[in-house]
Amino acid sequence: METPQTYEPSLSYQTQNPVYSNHYKFKIDRLPDLSFFVQRVKMSDVSSTPAFQQNPFTVIPQAGDHLVYGTLDVDYTIDAAFKNYFSLYYWMKGYGFPHSFEEVQNTRNEQAARYGLSRIRPANIEKTSGLLQILTPDVATIVAEITFQNIFPISLGSLQWETINGDAPVVTTTCTFAVTTFDVKLI
Repeated sequence: METPQTYEPSLSYQTQNPVYSNHYKFKIDRLPDLSFFVQRVKMSDVSSTPAFQQNPFTVIPQAGDHLVYGTLDVDYTIDAAFKNYFSLYYWMKGYGFPHSFEEVQNTRNEQAARYGLSRIRPANIEKTSGLLQILTPDVATIVAEITFQNIFPISLGSLQWETINGDAPVVTTTCTFAVTTFDVKLI
């Protein structure tokens, strides 16, 4: 595993350029069908619970020693062959004990064979990594890469079919992923 990049905060004002929210690329290692159709990525929040130091007069909060990472939400359009939706659906169904333990074992064996994984703990077969690349305003250069570790889907949004609108609306949904941690690499 790559050593996380250290961060040196600037001591003086250096840039006037903002980051634009539509200048990014997102991909998940095991879901190549999803990348092109991603419409929005809502990065997981990070929080820390403070430790409390007791004294006779008041409770003094101290910096906590554990970080908690929220979920990663990805909005995407459904492709015409339904590959990106059903890839997520069957990923979830594979670890969700759908009908029997045998079905779960078969799914794990298929995943291990598909991705060339051997001697791996079963729980790790259900997880993968994701990459969010932040781009410059001209979309030519990568400014930062955020690698999400050990992600797996925990919620797949509903699909809505309607004939109310005269135009044919594109079908979209959201998938929510659990995240263990993420690393940021400034380029």
